[in-house]
Amino acid sequence: MMLEDIGMSVRYPDIRHVTFSGDGSRTVHMSFQDIIGTRVSIEQNQPMKFMMMFTLLDFYIDSNHAGLEGNSFAHKYRNLPSEGDYDLMLRELFRIAKVIRNSLVHNPSSFRVHDGVLDVRYEFKGTDFGVTMSADSLSNFYTSLVMYVKGDLGQGNYFLGIMRSIYMSIANGISYFSDEFGGLPNTPSSGLKIKPYVREVFMNPEYVLKDDHVQINITERNAPEWQGIDFYLEHNREKILVPEEAFGPELTIHIADLLNDWKYESSLPPIRQNL
Repeated sequence: MMLEDIGMSVRYPDIRHVTFSGDGSRTVHMSFQDIIGTRVSIEQNQPMKFMMMFTLLDFYIDSNHAGLEGNSFAHKYRNLPSEGDYDLMLRELFRIAKVIRNSLVHNPSSFRVHDGVLDVRYEFKGTDFGVTMSADSLSNFYTSLVMYVKGDLGQGNYFLGIMRSIYMSIANGISYFSDEFGGLPNTPSSGLKIKPYVREVFMNPEYVLKDDHVQINITERNAPEWQGIDFYLEHNREKILVPEEAFGPELTIHIADLLNDWKYESSLPPIRQNL
């Protein structure tokens, strides 16, 4: 089943493209927002919604880790890689999903959602299993699974910055967690976090080269706290999309960091060069 058939809305980034004219005025172009599903909604059937998402996640893991196919979920978790943040966050999301999935299969009455809060508690072979997640944490949890499965944000630093923010929102909304592996899920590194939900892509910012740094020159940067800004640049024929969060003071960044860390590599955020 395609994600579009699930009838699920997720909080993908809302992308707004901005261009500047010669007099310094700005134009905000059409926004982009990915809403998964328009045909059939299953938002009122949380168990079915979760089982569909878990099936997609499990298939994604089997497809990318052929040696794990056909093994138990506990075996998969133990053997999934976790060296970098991309793998670590996926592994821990699978761990959370495993606890919820097993509750629905082996003890369905233990799966409860009240006012958007998910509360799962059950015992199996003398071990307590469970997770309590706030409504916001649960929403972000679904969003993170879709982002991994669809893969249209790539696997580079842009995706990692978005996912670190979403993952920490998930973790901060979990008030209880227990399984055979111990306490709360592991957290990623303290690497760059990018505001995930609304971002403006500045398509033609003015910039200057200062020694081995690039400095962005803009007269207006009054974005609300929850909104992020990205700058689209071209340098040495390379397309570069760098978030404001990656810049130092006065919107400066080392040229080597631009080329090494922020080459544009995926279909999202979309780059609309015909504005």
